[in-house]
Amino acid sequence: MKKHIAMAALAAVLWSGSSQAQAAASGAAPAGGRLELYFEALDGQGWQWFFLADTVKRRLPAADLKVYPLVTKAADGTFTARRGEPELAESIRLAVLGKFYPAKALSYLSARSMSPSADGWRDAAVFAGINPDELERRAAADGQAALADAYGKAVRAGAPLLLDGKPYEGSQRLLPLYEAVNAALPAARRVPPPAGYKPRPKAPPPAFFIALSSGMKKNDGLVNAFDKYFEGIKPVVLGYGSAELAGKFPWLDFLPAYLIAATPEAKSRLENELKSGLFREQDGYLVYADRQGRGFYASRPEKPDTLEVFVMSQCPYGVAAEDALLDAEKKGLLPPGLKLEVHFIGDAKNVGNSTATASGWEFSSLHGEPEWRENARQLFIARRFPDKFRAYLHERNTDVKSPDWRKAAAAAGLDAQAVEAGSAEGEAMLAENFAATTALGISSSPSFILNGREFIMGLGELAKLPGFEKLPPPGQTGAGCNK
Repeated sequence: MKKHIAMAALAAVLWSGSSQAQAAASGAAPAGGRLELYFEALDGQGWQWFFLADTVKRRLPAADLKVYPLVTKAADGTFTARRGEPELAESIRLAVLGKFYPAKALSYLSARSMSPSADGWRDAAVFAGINPDELERRAAADGQAALADAYGKAVRAGAPLLLDGKPYEGSQRLLPLYEAVNAALPAARRVPPPAGYKPRPKAPPPAFFIALSSGMKKNDGLVNAFDKYFEGIKPVVLGYGSAELAGKFPWLDFLPAYLIAATPEAKSRLENELKSGLFREQDGYLVYADRQGRGFYASRPEKPDTLEVFVMSQCPYGVAAEDALLDAEKKGLLPPGLKLEVHFIGDAKNVGNSTATASGWEFSSLHGEPEWRENARQLFIARRFPDKFRAYLHERNTDVKSPDWRKAAAAAGLDAQAVEAGSAEGEAMLAENFAATTALGISSSPSFILNGREFIMGLGELAKLPGFEKLPPPGQTGAGCNK
């Protein structure tokens, strides 16, 4: 679990076990106010939902909260989790807790949020009054059956949070959830508002649109993030190719895009994000292009059978992606006829002063001057010695941070003096390359564009596409180095 899960859990220290015990002893489900939460065991967004629901449950003793793990079922019937074996093991424990220790499950979860280490589940079990060895034995014996039961419930639920059997569609905020659950309880069991309290009138949120291409889904985490700025904001989803999207946003060049009406209040609340470049303002809207996974360049020309690779030459994630692609290409594991193009991420200014290079450019790259010089060198080699570029890249990537690039050049059969003589040409190419990458909004290494339009961030996402399934999985779960 991520550290921010534990930090966010500080508000959940207090625990009202008495109401749980009473509910468990009676065995009676409440007539209303039943919350069911489905979440991935190591997902930060899911834990935020738990903290909210758990806090509401402790304030409303008549409410009920059940928590179930969210997993994926493979074609062969086995269960998998997005974050690998640690998450799957925790999911099994949560399923067992829900089935065999229901009165202690919430106590375990609260403690687990504050014990995020790999073995923290043992401390959480003890805190909840469960022998961890007993829990481990139960997970081994009955975990798969319990997980199958939880999986079936999640499929039927179809939403991360249910209130009385229906998807909760309110804001991911404490008070809206509290008010919704309180209103769902029988009148006699509701908690009254503080004496004399009158809710403040709320300004209506700005118009909010999400533009998606075929096969895309809206990012619920982003929607919840927007809700933190504008309570109660609801998106209108528009599909690529629809008359509504073409008529309202004909200039939109990348999807998915999240568009907020540029009202004075919206611009004020998003002032920092606008200054940092996360949003751009266009035609009366604040536009956020979501490049966190997959995307589509709607107005870019097609480049059939081409995979453009965007990296930083000294980024370990980018190097691993290049090596994986070169190895797959050598073994014939890529789509037939696929062309690979390498591009670089960084910044260039034509300043012509003492800090500039001989060609008049001032470059900046995440890993410093050695990186941008290597970028320029690789671009020059790819243009002037294309038949030796792959051999050079393969050799250079074995120790890309070494200053001795000539060793890799010699191994690839390159004349190092010829490469050095082309430094000015390489720098001019790099300036053009950086500008093109920046115009595409690409800042994470590695990123990819397939056939000129389909954007993919990270080797793991690329490996999900047809024709790329045989790529080796990335060595790290993160997407890469960010500009």
